[in-house]
Amino acid sequence: MPALRVAAFALFQENDFTKHDVHLAMIFLGIIAISLVIAAVAALVAGIFAFKLAKRADSFANMVEQRTAPILDRTNELLRDLGPKIHTVSTNVEQISYTVRAKVDELGATVSQLNETVMDINGRTRVQVSRVDGIVSDALYATAEISETVQNGIRGPIKQVAGIVAGFKAGIETLIARSPFGRR
Repeated sequence: MPALRVAAFALFQENDFTKHDVHLAMIFLGIIAISLVIAAVAALVAGIFAFKLAKRADSFANMVEQRTAPILDRTNELLRDLGPKIHTVSTNVEQISYTVRAKVDELGATVSQLNETVMDINGRTRVQVSRVDGIVSDALYATAEISETVQNGIRGPIKQVAGIVAGFKAGIETLIARSPFGRR
């Protein structure tokens, strides 16, 4: 506390230096007051502009609300109307999906069975074709042998008969040539 007493005593003493400081303090205090007045006027002007802007924004918001309110109402009604229908459609799509999946599984099993059947038939057909090929080959070989045997069996006797006929013919020609009728 004694320090405060000394500071208060020093401030309340008047001399030329302190008079000059008080004069400067008054000038600076005036500058500060004028600055505060200018700031208050600027704040007041900014407030007026802000009020006008808020008023325009409010009128714009009211205009947007008036124009969009019917659209929003119709949209809400449409959503209320479509809600159950969309639910029904999604339920139907889900049921169709399950049905299609079951049918695809059945079709897959059927195709697998069909594939196995075709493979079995193909194998059997190959075996039968091989057997028929063997039978046809054996028949052709047997036919060739029979044909050769028949040819050889017929050819020998025909040659003998031809020889006999040729001899008989030669004998008759000789007889005719030696007979009295043949000389003419």
